[in-house]
Amino acid sequence: MRRPTYGPNTAATERLLDDLEHLDPGAVAALAAAGGGVTGTAPDDPDVGARVGVRGRLREIAERGGRLDAIRAVGDEVASWASSTSHWFPAGVAGTPDSRKEIGPRVAAVPIVLDAAYAVVLEDLLADWELDLLLGPWEDVVGSPFVEHAGRDGAAADDARRGGADAGDARSDGGGRSGPVG
Repeated sequence: MRRPTYGPNTAATERLLDDLEHLDPGAVAALAAAGGGVTGTAPDDPDVGARVGVRGRLREIAERGGRLDAIRAVGDEVASWASSTSHWFPAGVAGTPDSRKEIGPRVAAVPIVLDAAYAVVLEDLLADWELDLLLGPWEDVVGSPFVEHAGRDGAAADDARRGGADAGDARSDGGGRSGPVG
């Protein structure tokens, strides 16, 4: 089977997907809360409403940028993660009541996870405020996918996404606002 590509930010997208596979239940709950869900922020939180507005334009942005297939591919990966408990539990535990109770938080986190995944794929096509809005909750909980795992911290993530002072020194994946490897 052919491995999907995600445009110029393939490496960052793959880092995000790798991080997704290794999220602990607390991180999943924090992402779900950021989405304004049942356990999340208030539905009248301005960021929740603003994300809805940007989400409404993502397909058009992806089509215009020639990345509709990349968006579909990363969306499929997120959907697979959301419906699976095999990554959280050892063999023999998956499919038990203990594993099934973890599906709810994953489903609640999907909008924020998709926002982050789409933002990474479309990073160079989004305005800075759109990127911050869509990727911010993910970065607050997990870190920036634009920075290698060893060098992740908030300041490095901000510099990496915005092409800040250190971002031009060593691009991590050859595309977008990739930052220092570190």
